[in-house]
Amino acid sequence: STAAATKTGSETLTNKTLTSPTINTPTITTPTLTGTPIEDVYTITDGAAFEIDPANGSVQIIVLGASRTPKATNMQNGQTVVLMVDDGTAYALTWTDGTFGGTGVKWAGGASPTLGPVGYTWITLTKVGGQVYGFSSGNTA
Repeated sequence: STAAATKTGSETLTNKTLTSPTINTPTITTPTLTGTPIEDVYTITDGAAFEIDPANGSVQIIVLGASRTPKATNMQNGQTVVLMVDDGTAYALTWTDGTFGGTGVKWAGGASPTLGPVGYTWITLTKVGGQVYGFSSGNTA
């Protein structure tokens, strides 16, 4: 017979999967990860105001069918998403939606990235203090 883990006890969870753990109730502190964590990769369905939702995965891919204004309605403080954007045929993204905080994403260097003409433009978005900050690490063909 095995004993059940308790909220107040200290348990060793060897070879176990935590499904939908509630962070902060109880608090998960200083976890040790061994091996290489595998990030969830999610393909966003293109649309006029597509959502960048960290719950779908920390790496997200989109192929644009037109110029778009994305949203980040469900992004919480402390969350980061790496976005791989294929601009299709020279489309652009406008990052001014209020769900990013204030008047939109605040960009390293002061301006949003220009999407590469082929392949993916890599964009990292992180939310801190209610504001999403972004930078582009470049393009890959």
